[in-house]
Amino acid sequence: MRRQQQGFTLIEVIVVFTLLAMIMAMIFSGIDAGRRTAEKGEKRITAINEMRVIQGIIRHQVSRAMGIGVAESNDGQILKFMGDASSITYVGQMPGYLGSGGPHIQKLELVNADGGMLLQFTHGLMSNYDDEDEQSAFDSAEPIVLLENIRDGAFAFIEVDEEGLPTDWVNELENPVAMPLLVQLDLEMQAEAKEDWPLLQVAIQVDGSSANMRRRNSTLNMLQNRDNNGETK
Repeated sequence: MRRQQQGFTLIEVIVVFTLLAMIMAMIFSGIDAGRRTAEKGEKRITAINEMRVIQGIIRHQVSRAMGIGVAESNDGQILKFMGDASSITYVGQMPGYLGSGGPHIQKLELVNADGGMLLQFTHGLMSNYDDEDEQSAFDSAEPIVLLENIRDGAFAFIEVDEEGLPTDWVNELENPVAMPLLVQLDLEMQAEAKEDWPLLQVAIQVDGSSANMRRRNSTLNMLQNRDNNGETK
């Protein structure tokens, strides 16, 4: 009788190692896919948090614009809030850890950059201008980049017309002597931003007499009652 053959043949060993290689490849592929998904999720969470922080800063600063003259027109009028599609300039308080005490001139501006646009914030302590040649801290301040990877964007405003009624959204303030009711910042982000910009609309909180505040609140309530066609109900 022939002795019974023991062990594995070469073909069996090759088949086993091939199956093991396929199993390991599937395992590592799943691990890599999970890692890439986690990284993508982390980047999106970071982008969302960045948007929230930036919007929180803008909302806090713009809503508390003080209605103090920021510049003087050619005919001697005191301009309290200057704004167009690319920038807004106003006076407001800065948090203590960001600026020295007193009102600061603040400017938010959309500027062109390589491959897109940037949202910049500049601020500087107002000067008393006792000397005509004196330069304010705002004039020498370096802008801070708040947001990058912007494809396009614009500021818009709702102000009060001569009859005391709110206007439609406009991209340039016609009456910078008065404070606007609402300020809007609409941005279109590039793919590198990883997240869209939620439309930002800020109501200006202006200190003043009770009568003026009642009139302003009444106008804001009127805005809330507008229908989708922009008509007042």
